[in-house]
Amino acid sequence: MLFKVCFLSLLVYFCSATKADPANTYDILYSQAVEAYLNEQWDECVSRMNEAIEDYHFYRDAVVGCRMECIKASFEKPLVSPHLEDMKLWEKMIKKTLCLLKCKKQILKNRAELVDRQIEADFETLKPYDYLQLCYFKTNDNNKAASCAYTFLTMNTNHSVMKENLRFFINELKVDPNYIINLEAKPYVDMYLRGSEAYKKKDYDRTTNYMELSLVEYLQAEEECRAHCEGPFDQGWFPDFISSISNHYTFTLRCKRRCAKKLQNLNGEIHDDLLPSHYHYLQFAYFKLGNIEKACQAAASYLLFFPNDETMIDNKNFYMTLGNVNESMFVARAEALHYHERELGEKALLQFIEDSFQFDEGEILEPTGPDFASFDTDLATVPTDSITQNEIPGST
Repeated sequence: MLFKVCFLSLLVYFCSATKADPANTYDILYSQAVEAYLNEQWDECVSRMNEAIEDYHFYRDAVVGCRMECIKASFEKPLVSPHLEDMKLWEKMIKKTLCLLKCKKQILKNRAELVDRQIEADFETLKPYDYLQLCYFKTNDNNKAASCAYTFLTMNTNHSVMKENLRFFINELKVDPNYIINLEAKPYVDMYLRGSEAYKKKDYDRTTNYMELSLVEYLQAEEECRAHCEGPFDQGWFPDFISSISNHYTFTLRCKRRCAKKLQNLNGEIHDDLLPSHYHYLQFAYFKLGNIEKACQAAASYLLFFPNDETMIDNKNFYMTLGNVNESMFVARAEALHYHERELGEKALLQFIEDSFQFDEGEILEPTGPDFASFDTDLATVPTDSITQNEIPGST
């Protein structure tokens, strides 16, 4: 099996979910770190900000883990007749709610879950690393400062101040680019890049291994992102029962539809076809390894997303000329088929909402609610035209 093993009980879902201290939550720690930064208490800034980041990951992993684990509880020991479709749905929701309450109670104790929206937005945009890069610089830890600057830039690619800071760390302070890392990279990022590199070297065995690993990790990351979307929602009004549920679901669905775009970011480079590209690499690598059956399945999976892609159509036609290859072998892989069908359904539903929930004033009383385009992240060649020897990195 190629799957990474780091699964859960209800107490610990992810390896990173390790602590719960209601008195030191990430929003409190973050505020203390910012205060230390403003007071030029650099060691305190580093300590508190790292604790805030650690607790943010713990909290997010714990909540997402509970939501994903409790999906299973919804299908255990049915109470109502299978013929009562409406009651089956609510039984599922009620059991999932009970599971979530128990899971959070066990892991998060009595922790308050309401966090200032601006603080939550700061963590989503990696703002803590903006503060950290300067605090590390002030404590003469330039390697960590450079990695923090780079991490911030992966999410904020056009941030001119941070670009200048990174140039300064590399060109003036001589930080080795090989030691600069994205501190927030998901596991699939490294697997995908290793697979791409193996492909360039024509090491097809390693290509398939890394791409299969990356695929598993990517799909897991997207499921986690989608689970994170199932949080609270301030509707700002008092709708009817069904309207309230539909409005919240629409808010959640729009959030889930943004997950793929978020995950297409590989260390600051945007790959619009990241998920399908796995199958492009795999079909060719499996062909080179002589595994035609898997090559055909990967090609069929890619064509789900890009049915008119001329290169893949040519590849399919070529495979068909080989002995013992026929149309029945071009069956999309199960995970690709599930992903594609879900994507089509969600897009259709959102389009219906956009098209149908349009009303004239007074008509309704309630409101409704492998070719990649990439950024330049070559750390070894950043220019130093605007950098002076005495320039000190800044923060926004």
